[in-house]
Amino acid sequence: MDTMPHRSKWLRVVVSIGLAVGLLFFFLKNLDFAKVGQAIASADPWAIGAAVLLSLLNIPIRSWRWTRLIRHVGPVSLRDSIAATCIGFAATTLLPARAGEVVRPVALARMTRLPAAPLLASIGLERLIDLMAILVLFVFYALGGWAPAAMSGDEGLRFALLRRSALIMGAGTLAALAALGVLAAFPERRERFLEKVVGLLPERVGSRILPLLSSFLKGFDAIKSGRDAAIVGLSSALLWLVISLQVHVSLRAFGLNHPFPVAFFVLTWAVLGLAIPTPGGVGGYHKAVAYALTGFYAAEASTAAAFALVSHVISFVPITVIGLVFLAGSGLSFGRLAEEPSGGNLPT
Repeated sequence: MDTMPHRSKWLRVVVSIGLAVGLLFFFLKNLDFAKVGQAIASADPWAIGAAVLLSLLNIPIRSWRWTRLIRHVGPVSLRDSIAATCIGFAATTLLPARAGEVVRPVALARMTRLPAAPLLASIGLERLIDLMAILVLFVFYALGGWAPAAMSGDEGLRFALLRRSALIMGAGTLAALAALGVLAAFPERRERFLEKVVGLLPERVGSRILPLLSSFLKGFDAIKSGRDAAIVGLSSALLWLVISLQVHVSLRAFGLNHPFPVAFFVLTWAVLGLAIPTPGGVGGYHKAVAYALTGFYAAEASTAAAFALVSHVISFVPITVIGLVFLAGSGLSFGRLAEEPSGGNLPT
C-alpha cells in the first residue's frame, strides 16, 4: 500500500538532487576558479556585513507578516513564528524538493497546537503575494528606464519576453488574489461554490475533497477585509524592499555599481532560479543570477559567479543556522515534520 508514495518521494529526491548537480555543473564548467576566488577575496567586507544584517532583518519582517496571514486561525507569538520560519527555511536549504514549504507550517502547528491545514494554506497565499511583489518590482524596473542600454538581439528578445510575461503573470496573480479575497469575504457563498464545483466529481471522491478544499480556503481569510489586505500589502512591500536593498548592497560589494532598481532585475532572476526545486536553490539560483549579470549587464563571468556564490550564502546560511538551533531546541526533526498529516490538530 505504501510502495507508490515511497517511490514517488524518492523519485522527487533523486530529481531534485540531479537538477542541482546538473545546474551546478553548467554554472561552474567555464569558470576560472582563481579569478572567482580573487573576486570573493577582494569584495568589500563592510558591504558584505551590511548585506548579512539585512538578511537577518528579513526574518522578523517575514515572520510578523505570517502572523498577520494566520491571525484568523489563532494567536501566534512572534517568537514562534520566527522559530517556525527559520526551521522551514533550514529545511528548504538542506532537504530536496522544497520540503520547507511543508515543514514550516507543520512546525508552527506543533508549537502552537493550531490546525495544520489553514497554516499550509497561508503558505500558498504568501507565495501569491510574494509573486505579486516581485512582478511589481520588475515592471517598475523595466518601465523606469533602468534596462540595459545595449543588449544583443537574443538578450533584447529575452528581456522583452520577460517583461511581457511579468505583465501577464501580474494580471493573473492580481485576479487570483481578488477572487480569493471575494471567497474569503463571503464564507457562505464560498461553501456553496465549493459544493457546486465538487458536485461535478464522483460522490466518493467529492466527499473526501470538499472538507480538504474548505479547510484550505479558510486559510485565505487573512485578506477578507481592506484593512487586513493593506497591512499585508505594506508589510510585503517592506519585506521585498529590504531584500532588494540586500541585493543592491551585495552587488556594490563586488564593484557592480548599478542604480538601486537594477536589484529588482537581479532579484527577479534569483526568484526564477529558486523556482527550480533543488535543495536551497543550489545551481538554479547561481546560474540564473550569473546569467542576469553577464548576459544583460556585461559583468565579468568571475565577478558574476563570485556575487552569485556569496549572495546565496548570505541569503541561506544565517537563517539555516538559526533554524537548526531552533530545531534542536524544539525536540523535533525534519523527518517527522515533513511526514506529518496536513489536516486537523497534530498529535503530540
